[in-house]
Amino acid sequence: MNPLQQKQLDVLKAFIRVCDKHNLEYFLVYGTALGAIRHKGFIPWDDDIDVGMPRKDYEKYIQLQSEYEGTPYFIQTYKSDPCYIYSYAKLRDSSTTFLENAFKNHRINHGVFIDIFPIDGMSREVGDREKIGKKNKFVWRQVYFSYLGALRRKVHKRTFFKDIGLNIVAGLFYVFDIAHYRNKRVDKFAKRIPLEEAKMAGIMFGFTWRINCMDADIFRETIKVPFEDIEVKVPKQYDKYLTNLYKDYMKFPPIEQQVGHHYNSGVSLDQGYEDYLKEHRI
Repeated sequence: MNPLQQKQLDVLKAFIRVCDKHNLEYFLVYGTALGAIRHKGFIPWDDDIDVGMPRKDYEKYIQLQSEYEGTPYFIQTYKSDPCYIYSYAKLRDSSTTFLENAFKNHRINHGVFIDIFPIDGMSREVGDREKIGKKNKFVWRQVYFSYLGALRRKVHKRTFFKDIGLNIVAGLFYVFDIAHYRNKRVDKFAKRIPLEEAKMAGIMFGFTWRINCMDADIFRETIKVPFEDIEVKVPKQYDKYLTNLYKDYMKFPPIEQQVGHHYNSGVSLDQGYEDYLKEHRI
């Protein structure tokens, strides 16, 4: 486990503590679930942690910022951080910095984070996974459009006109609340089928929307498994879940694919993101 992964694990522990206190269901998803089963911890080259929560538990969790009073932890949503664009949450450690390339110029909390995805119903009937999942392209069209509202940046002499133009676009989105209007549309779409009534369900906000749709029963029960120095929850039907996502998931990928996917412009595990941005004039 490298230092970044250790810090992410600390964030996960803070997340689990609050979930356990309030009896909220969660489970590892994506590569983090794969790491728990195949490696009993992080995939060695992984650079993030992903967790899922049934929508009703997710909605309760994102209202619990007061549980982190006196700590550096911040529940980031588009409601709590106005320039944050996604319709899923992150738990951030504000005393650190992880500056993702895609968000370098976004005026948001840039602390080391874990991703927190709501699990939503996708169909009340059993059907073709890819056809049902394909409907979720709507979500990502809305998300990409929302990027325009998060382009506010400092004006630099060598990029003066570009910076001014982007600030005007971002300003219009802010004044007319266009980005949040899009987020609200996405939320309404995602919550149209309660998970309790669904036959097919999954994460609507993943890039792999074609394969995220699966049997809703996968998300109804959990078991605990080892993950580094703690125990965490994964779907009880983890074999079915991971096979849906990765096919032969116990097989290692080619060496050239053994890399992280959160490309960054700067990381600090001992300097808060606000001080980091000032020091590096970002």
